[in-house]
Amino acid sequence: MDNQKGSMDFTELFPAEFMKHYTQFESIDELLSSGGFSIHSQEDYDAIPDKDIDAHIKKTTNFNSWREMLINALETSRLLRASN
Repeated sequence: MDNQKGSMDFTELFPAEFMKHYTQFESIDELLSSGGFSIHSQEDYDAIPDKDIDAHIKKTTNFNSWREMLINALETSRLLRASN
Protein backbone atom coordinates (compact mmCIF):
# COMPACT_ATOMS: atom_id res chain seq x y z
CA MET A 1 0.00 0.00 0.00
CA ASP A 2 1.08 3.53 -0.63
CA ASN A 3 2.51 5.23 2.46
CA GLN A 4 2.14 8.65 0.84
CA LYS A 5 -1.61 8.25 1.05
CA GLY A 6 -1.41 7.49 4.78
CA SER A 7 -1.70 3.73 4.53
CA MET A 8 0.73 0.94 5.24
CA ASP A 9 0.81 -2.76 4.62
CA PHE A 10 0.50 -5.36 7.36
CA THR A 11 4.22 -6.15 7.47
CA GLU A 12 4.97 -2.48 8.19
CA LEU A 13 2.19 -2.19 10.75
CA PHE A 14 3.08 -5.47 12.47
CA PRO A 15 6.89 -5.73 12.45
CA ALA A 16 8.58 -8.86 13.81
CA GLU A 17 9.33 -7.16 17.14
CA PHE A 18 5.64 -6.35 17.67
CA MET A 19 4.58 -9.87 16.71
CA LYS A 20 7.11 -11.56 19.00
CA HIS A 21 6.13 -9.32 21.92
CA TYR A 22 2.35 -9.67 21.68
CA THR A 23 1.78 -12.99 19.89
CA GLN A 24 3.15 -16.50 19.56
CA PHE A 25 4.09 -15.81 15.92
CA GLU A 26 7.06 -14.34 14.07
CA SER A 27 4.98 -12.47 11.47
CA ILE A 28 1.49 -11.23 10.71
CA ASP A 29 1.33 -13.63 7.77
CA GLU A 30 2.05 -16.56 10.08
CA LEU A 31 -0.67 -15.41 12.50
CA LEU A 32 -3.25 -15.00 9.75
CA SER A 33 -2.44 -18.25 7.97
CA SER A 34 -2.61 -20.18 11.25
CA GLY A 35 -6.22 -19.06 11.51
CA GLY A 36 -7.00 -20.02 7.94
CA PHE A 37 -7.05 -16.40 6.75
CA SER A 38 -5.50 -15.46 3.43
CA ILE A 39 -5.32 -11.74 2.73
CA HIS A 40 -4.02 -10.63 -0.65
CA SER A 41 -6.40 -7.75 -1.29
CA GLN A 42 -8.80 -5.35 0.38
CA GLU A 43 -11.63 -7.64 -0.71
CA ASP A 44 -10.02 -10.60 1.11
CA TYR A 45 -9.69 -8.47 4.24
CA ASP A 46 -13.27 -7.21 4.04
CA ALA A 47 -14.61 -10.76 3.59
CA ILE A 48 -13.29 -12.02 6.95
CA PRO A 49 -16.09 -12.16 9.53
CA ASP A 50 -15.21 -10.06 12.59
CA LYS A 51 -16.22 -12.86 14.96
CA ASP A 52 -13.85 -15.33 13.25
CA ILE A 53 -10.76 -13.14 13.31
CA ASP A 54 -11.59 -11.84 16.81
CA ALA A 55 -11.78 -15.42 18.12
CA HIS A 56 -8.41 -16.26 16.55
CA ILE A 57 -6.77 -13.09 17.87
CA LYS A 58 -8.11 -13.67 21.39
CA LYS A 59 -6.87 -17.26 21.35
CA THR A 60 -3.38 -16.61 19.95
CA THR A 61 -2.36 -13.10 21.10
CA ASN A 62 -2.42 -10.79 24.11
CA PHE A 63 -5.40 -8.93 22.60
CA ASN A 64 -9.15 -9.48 22.93
CA SER A 65 -9.99 -8.52 19.33
CA TRP A 66 -8.53 -7.70 15.93
CA ARG A 67 -9.55 -4.07 16.43
CA GLU A 68 -7.63 -3.91 19.72
CA MET A 69 -4.55 -5.37 18.03
CA LEU A 70 -4.81 -2.92 15.13
CA ILE A 71 -5.17 0.08 17.45
CA ASN A 72 -2.18 -1.03 19.50
CA ALA A 73 -0.08 -1.54 16.37
CA LEU A 74 -1.07 1.87 15.01
CA GLU A 75 -0.21 3.57 18.31
CA THR A 76 3.13 1.73 18.50
CA SER A 77 3.92 2.71 14.91
CA ARG A 78 2.97 6.33 15.55
CA LEU A 79 5.15 6.50 18.67
CA LEU A 80 8.11 4.96 16.87
CA ARG A 81 7.81 7.44 14.00
CA ALA A 82 7.54 10.36 16.44
CA SER A 83 10.72 9.28 18.25
CA ASN A 84 12.78 9.12 15.03
